[in-house]
Amino acid sequence: MGTHRARAAVAAALLVVLLASANALATSTGIQIIEPPLVTQQGVLTFREPLGGVVAVCNATFTKTLITERLIPVLPELVKLGKVTSGFLSECPAVLLNLPPVLGGQPEPGPNPESWDISYLSSNLPEGELNFGILEFQVQVNAGPVPCLYQGALLGTLSTEGMFLNYNAPLPLVAGGAECPAFVTVEGTFVNAPPIVYVLLP
Repeated sequence: MGTHRARAAVAAALLVVLLASANALATSTGIQIIEPPLVTQQGVLTFREPLGGVVAVCNATFTKTLITERLIPVLPELVKLGKVTSGFLSECPAVLLNLPPVLGGQPEPGPNPESWDISYLSSNLPEGELNFGILEFQVQVNAGPVPCLYQGALLGTLSTEGMFLNYNAPLPLVAGGAECPAFVTVEGTFVNAPPIVYVLLP
C-alpha cells in the first residue's frame, strides 16, 4: 500500500510539473525518436543538501531503451518515451535502488513495473529542447552516520542535437535518521552515445 501511494505521489508531482511547463513553454503535440533504440549515457551526478553543501559526487553510467521509429502523441497524462535498463554509480557513497540486481541495482525496495520509466513532460519548441522525468528515481546515500534513502522524479532536459542531457531536481527523503537532509538536489550533465536523434512536432 505504501509503495502504491509513493507511485501515485510521484505521478501527481510529475503532472504538476507537466502543467506548469506546458503553460510556460510552447509544447509539442508529438515526438518521434528516430534513433537509437539503445543509448549509453555517461556523466557526473552531484547530490547537494538544502543549503548547497555537497553530499556526494558520483560518476554515473545509464543505459536506456527508447521508443523509436513511430510517432508518440503527447497526451494529457504522462507519455512514456522509454525506460532506464541499467544504472551504475562509481567512486561515490551512494547506490541506485529499485533496479533488479542484474541491472546494477539493489533488490530492495523494488523493482516495480513503473520504476525508471522515462516520461515526457514538456518541450521548448523555439529552442528544440525536450523536458522529461525518470519516474521513481531511488538512491541511497551513505555519506553520513546512517543511510539516507531519497525517492522522487529526476527531471532532465535533452539538448536540441541530442548529445547532452542535464539533470536538476530535488529528491525528498523517504527513509533515514535525523542526520539526513530533508531533501537533496541532484545535478548532472551527461553525454549520449550515440546522440539521440528526435523530432518535436508543433
